Amino acid sequence: MIRFFFILNLICSLVFVITLIAAGADPSTYWLFSISSLLVPIFIVIHILFVVFWLLIKWRYAISSILLLMFAIPQLHLMVAFNDSSIEGKCSNSAFTVMSFNLYGLKNIKIAGDQNQALSIPKFLSFIRQHNPDVLCVQENNFYADEAITKSALYPYTHFDIQHGASIYSRYPIVDKGFVEFGRKTNSCLWADILVDGKKIRFYSVHLESNRVSKDVETITDKEDDPERLAIVRRMLRNYKNSSIIRAQQTKMILDHAQTAKNPVVIAGDFNDTPFSYVYSLLSEKYKDSFQERGSGFGSTFVGALPGLRIDFVWGGKKHFEFCFHRVLSTSFSDHNPILVKLYSRI
Repeated sequence: MIRFFFILNLICSLVFVITLIAAGADPSTYWLFSISSLLVPIFIVIHILFVVFWLLIKWRYAISSILLLMFAIPQLHLMVAFNDSSIEGKCSNSAFTVMSFNLYGLKNIKIAGDQNQALSIPKFLSFIRQHNPDVLCVQENNFYADEAITKSALYPYTHFDIQHGASIYSRYPIVDKGFVEFGRKTNSCLWADILVDGKKIRFYSVHLESNRVSKDVETITDKEDDPERLAIVRRMLRNYKNSSIIRAQQTKMILDHAQTAKNPVVIAGDFNDTPFSYVYSLLSEKYKDSFQERGSGFGSTFVGALPGLRIDFVWGGKKHFEFCFHRVLSTSFSDHNPILVKLYSRI
């Protein structure tokens, strides 16, 4: 039995090394390696379990997994933040709050109807009022959700178009606005130049290409026929491959557009990719991840068919912004939990 687990440990170690090397690879060149963005956190957990197991059975066998985990510390830091969430960073009086929230069209509220009073438009608006973000960046918006937010009179300034699922609501004046055209309706990006206490800041609300595997994940366990399951897995891999390539292209479009901005830039939204992805590596070259700066714990934002993933982010220009706090707020209004951050411009 010990021999079996030792061999299994070696195999997992080899695969883990490959995933660490491949993490962040360009999917248009090495699409198969893009799957490593999903595998890295899984193998980190597996090797933590191996360490615990070997320390109880035969401690010398734990050395390889311990060394690998030490080698993976940079990736571990992307997965877990160790900032003290009870302490707010030193913040300027000019700091403002931003919430990024994939609303899922508030479908959970529509489905609940009058059966669940905890899921209702008044409860949703009460949640927004409670956290009181100055700028609300929304994804998967629709007429139903927009009407609720607009009628609440919480935000006098709005950038919303039904042809684009993303939108921006602001307490501060919007002085210019536009779109980064992806050629798609659900997955989209729009921007707004907002005058925050006299300083013009460019905000992007982003919803990158979806993987479209949630339904397959939900149905694959119901299939008893192995060929059927294999067909679903192949379809999931094909969808993930195509989506990864599209997300990389969309991210480059956003970064190129942001490069032309004369003002500091904040990019918020649902990126449908993990911190181990090519998309994340592109963004992290010039922008700070609010979770890395002020987050705590695992920071997972997706609560759908593949729960535990951190795929929603708020980014601020490295030269321009400091983050005061980052919080993931637990709700049942959507299949995403919203992010609330506080930041200020250093310029």
